[in-house]
Amino acid sequence: MAKTSKRAGPRKAPTQARSQARVANILKAASSLLGEVGYADLSTNLIAERARIPVGSIYQFFEGKDDIVAAVVEQFRARILALAGDLDASSARKDRRAFIARLVDGIAGIQAEASAFVCVFSANQAHGRFDELARELRRTLTGHLDQTFATAYPRLGRDERGRMLAAWSDITGAMIANLDRGKPAERAKLLEELKTVLSAHLDARLAGVG
Repeated sequence: MAKTSKRAGPRKAPTQARSQARVANILKAASSLLGEVGYADLSTNLIAERARIPVGSIYQFFEGKDDIVAAVVEQFRARILALAGDLDASSARKDRRAFIARLVDGIAGIQAEASAFVCVFSANQAHGRFDELARELRRTLTGHLDQTFATAYPRLGRDERGRMLAAWSDITGAMIANLDRGKPAERAKLLEELKTVLSAHLDARLAGVG
């Protein structure tokens, strides 16, 4: 059985502007293809063709498609961390519906810019290595939300928060996967529905703990 690389990124860090541009082009091509064909059908040959470079150029920087996909997921993780920076305990206490709206709109914004985000965030590719990367991405967000809610709503115990955020993760992943960027009206309705569902869930949890 072939050994699967565990590294999230290039085998060597590109230092020259030309190399950095090539790596960025590889990741852009991989992200686009991942959203189109999924993980199983993604290959370095397809990525090279989309990036318009020799396939050998990919191996100057990456060991294979797993490393490329891991680097794409790391880009999404950076976007999630940037979003998390705007979701603090103070804003959650002040207006939890506005807090949830920022959360949902932020996730939808990433999805709108990158079609690959859906299959990553939804963890729906039925492949162990890929889905573990996807779960790590979702844990980045749920871990931040857990800390935020622990401060904002101390009466919500750890187990209650864990169950709530696990449900949020599944619900959000499923609904984000159904967003059609080509149908803005339908997209807007689904996002509002997601905000309503998450808000109602949080209200019920808080009411349940008195």
